[in-house]
Amino acid sequence: MKKVVYKSLAEQVYEAVKEAIIKAELKSGDRIIELELAKTYGVSQSTVREALSMLRRDELVITHANKGTYVSNFSKKDVEEMYSFREVVELFAIKRAIEKVQAEDVAALAQIYQEMIEAGKTDDIEKMRMNDVAFHSVIYKIADHSFAYQVWQDITNRMNRIWYCTGQYYFSNLLELAEMHKPIVDAFKNRDKEAACDSFISHLNYVRHQLLGTPDK
Repeated sequence: MKKVVYKSLAEQVYEAVKEAIIKAELKSGDRIIELELAKTYGVSQSTVREALSMLRRDELVITHANKGTYVSNFSKKDVEEMYSFREVVELFAIKRAIEKVQAEDVAALAQIYQEMIEAGKTDDIEKMRMNDVAFHSVIYKIADHSFAYQVWQDITNRMNRIWYCTGQYYFSNLLELAEMHKPIVDAFKNRDKEAACDSFISHLNYVRHQLLGTPDK
């Protein structure tokens, strides 16, 4: 039986505003007014303030004294820091997952890879984003390390925002992006730790190059 997870009103407002920011419905620099959010979601301003505190924790909004709260911006430095940190965490997850991977895990990765190929062929960036996150989430789940998975969830929130804000401009060839996951699937199938790490690094450097214009390593 699936466990029912209760969420407070503040958590519900937090999730709604976070999604709006990630999907660029609320853009960098947009001002967030407590009273307007309270009216929109039918909650008190104290509930909104609690939700905004959660968003500040995630660095999705920033509050300036006597000026109000705004959707935070992200720079090339922010993107580079996120991907360099992701490299460390995900290499750890891959090395751990390779030692635990089962046939059904490889099948799950292969299935998601095929979904990514279809997204690439139809130039469906939203389907690509969802399946890219799903693909790498499987690796973290195989690794069976709760703290690493929590870190990945935080990275995903930031990464999704970058995808929504820049993906349509920087990923001109989605099929090429999808195909970069095939060597990772093969490496897991063969339980080849070195090949899995090398394939992931190639994939990550490709994304870095697309977003930042930095040379592939």
